[in-house]
Amino acid sequence: MKILVLSEMTIFSEIKKICEDKNIDVDKKIVITINPQANSGPPIGINFDVVVFQSKNAVIHSEKWWDDIKKHKPAVYCLGKYTSSLIKENLNMDAIYPKDESSSENLAKIIHLTIPKTENSQKNYIVFCGVGGRNVISQMLIENKQSVYVSKVYNRKENKNITINKKDLDQNGVNYIIVSSRLALKTFIKKTSGFIKSYKTTYVVPSKRVIHNIKDAEEAIIIDNSNSATNYIGRILSNEK
Repeated sequence: MKILVLSEMTIFSEIKKICEDKNIDVDKKIVITINPQANSGPPIGINFDVVVFQSKNAVIHSEKWWDDIKKHKPAVYCLGKYTSSLIKENLNMDAIYPKDESSSENLAKIIHLTIPKTENSQKNYIVFCGVGGRNVISQMLIENKQSVYVSKVYNRKENKNITINKKDLDQNGVNYIIVSSRLALKTFIKKTSGFIKSYKTTYVVPSKRVIHNIKDAEEAIIIDNSNSATNYIGRILSNEK
C-alpha cells in the first residue's frame, strides 16, 4: 500500500511520522498552487459585525485586514478546528466552527441561528474565501436579507511543476489518495489519466461532495479533515483488513 497526499495538511508531518514508524510508504504531491488575488479585499472603512473564514488559506491571504478585524472585534466563524487554531494564533480571537463535520452546510446552520429574527434587522458580514469557492454561506445570508461582502482573497490553479508518474504509486497494493478538494482530485486524475486505471486507488476525502459525479473516484473513505493523524492512519489501515 501507499499513501499519497495531494492537498496541504496541518498534520502531514504527524502522518509521515506514523507511516515511517509503521513502515508505510507515504509521499506528498501538492497538485494545486494557492496565490493571492489582487484587489480582492473589503473596502477601507467598511463596517462589519461578523467575519467568516471559509478555509485556512482565507485566513492566510487576508493578513492585511487582520488589524482591522482585531480592532472591530467581530464574531468570527470558520470551517474547522485547524482553521480555528490558525485564527487564534494570528488574530488571538476564538472562532466558532462545526464540531461534528466541517462543511459549509453545517457552518451555515450555525450562523443562521444567530441571525436577528426581527423584521428589517440585519448584521454586516464579511466572508473571506477563494475564487471559485462555495457560496453556501453567503447565499444563505443573502436569502435572509443580511448585508454580505464576499472577499475572494486567493485563487487556486493546477501546479504544473508537479508530475505524478507510475513510480509514484504502488503497483501491487492499494494507493490511498488523501485529497480535500474537487479541484485537486480532478487535477490528479488529469495528471494520471494515461495509467491510473491500472492501479488500485481509494480516495480519502472529507465529504462525499468531493467525489460526487467524478468518474473513476467511486472507491472512497470519508473522514472529516478535523481528525487527527492517528485517526487518518487508523481508518486507512482498517480498510486494509
